[in-house]
Amino acid sequence: MSLMVHSLEEKLKVIKMHEQGAGIKRIAKELGLSKSLISLWLEQFKQHGIAGLQRLPYNCRYNFKEKCQIICEIEEKHVPLHVVSAKYRVARSTLRCWRYAIRGKGYAALREVKYGRKYASMGRPKKKEPETELEKLQRENELLRAENAYLKKLKALVTERERLAKKTKP
Repeated sequence: MSLMVHSLEEKLKVIKMHEQGAGIKRIAKELGLSKSLISLWLEQFKQHGIAGLQRLPYNCRYNFKEKCQIICEIEEKHVPLHVVSAKYRVARSTLRCWRYAIRGKGYAALREVKYGRKYASMGRPKKKEPETELEKLQRENELLRAENAYLKKLKALVTERERLAKKTKP
């Protein structure tokens, strides 16, 4: 799924159509946009003017107190997500993450939110030295089995190649 990026002109066109009396449903149908997106743009314009229609910054950080205040407005005052998103200029996806975190661990979870991707180790795991004699023997046995299986496959391939070579000789 690709992320649609709408220009400021497109957003202003929606605002103008709404100010001229067109309903959200009609604008959505005419321009092929979702009603929730249009209502978000209208709310952002209402709260912040043209500046509210600019793209949200990617690196904006909020402290614990600000996060609690924002989530409190959603959870306790039951203000719609798009209104809070427009008011505080926080992405709806971020608000959903915060809500999910507090439902699991309470408001203290907002202190723990980590940004960026989770670390995933790449490559093969580091080799451990066998600790006991039994583990050393088991590892050696495992390597010998793998070598044996490899040699069996190699022998089968060589035999097959020789058989094909005999067939094709005139």
